[in-house]
Amino acid sequence: MSDDNKDLRRFANLRFSQLLSDGFRLFAKNWFKVILPFALLLLISIIISNLLVIDLNWQYYQMTPIVEAIYQKDPMTITDADLNILVEYLVLTYIINLITSVSGTIFTALAMSITGIQLYSSYTNDVGNFKEKFKGVFDKNILIIFLIFGVIFPLGTILLFIPSIIILGFYIFIFFTYRENNLDNPLRAARNLSRGNFWRIIGLFVISSIIISIINIFYQFIIGFFWNFNNSTVISWYNPSTRNYPMIILDDLIYFQLIGLIFSPLFICLLTPFYSSLKARKTMGHSFQKGRYAMEQRYAQISPSSNAEGEEMGEGDTKKGFYCPFCGFYMSTKLKFCGNCGEPLDFEL
Repeated sequence: MSDDNKDLRRFANLRFSQLLSDGFRLFAKNWFKVILPFALLLLISIIISNLLVIDLNWQYYQMTPIVEAIYQKDPMTITDADLNILVEYLVLTYIINLITSVSGTIFTALAMSITGIQLYSSYTNDVGNFKEKFKGVFDKNILIIFLIFGVIFPLGTILLFIPSIIILGFYIFIFFTYRENNLDNPLRAARNLSRGNFWRIIGLFVISSIIISIINIFYQFIIGFFWNFNNSTVISWYNPSTRNYPMIILDDLIYFQLIGLIFSPLFICLLTPFYSSLKARKTMGHSFQKGRYAMEQRYAQISPSSNAEGEEMGEGDTKKGFYCPFCGFYMSTKLKFCGNCGEPLDFEL
């Protein structure tokens, strides 16, 4: 067996827990290499988003005392004017969050696109020409990433995050597949790789988000003793007559964004081993001829269709077990996907 095949089989046979551990090790090993593009791009994002919403934030701070006073009223005394203010306040809050989210996700997507190939090469020990691979970062397919994860993904928050979760679980591997020259449709390739692995992908995202959130809670508790400004001071930074752009950006960076920036490569690091394993399984699957006829032939080789006397097995005997036609893995019952190689088993024999 060639070294390439040994590596493919090793990646393909890794359990999810092993891939998760590899992701954390990849993060620790490559943090210094990948943090620069993440930090630079997210810093640009923080500056741009603050400049875009600075007037909206000033309006938000002006409306906040009015809204708080309305909340303290007896519900029976709330007027139509009060309701209009509440609606306007909610819309304003959503617009601020949306602009900030779109700016953040666009630059995060670009950072993940830049570092994805570097992390994949590091994990698989691919010694190819990194400069040549880096040139492909700005392939036209990156516009698909910007559209899906920079615009549609944050817009999905308006529907209780459900569209965002679906996009994440179905198409997250586009950050890797769009760089593969032999793929005509990288979006479809990303979807095919994610089949049967939706909740594992979501699990990786949730794990990275929880880790960052917990660390950020402790960080804000500690930094609050040193970086502490009263509300009137913060509002004065947004006041057009006393506006302080550096402090607005610095406060957002130090108090709110710093931990997220430091741990921003974590998700793509956790995702890389999982993608490598699924890609290896897919590649190994191609070593067995595909198509219905090939599946039938492979199944015939590893699952005898006759008994010792040469008679055909009865219907009850064929239900005793099933062998995957791609890797030979035995299952007590036929499933939608192979539990070993992940290949779809939605064919009929």
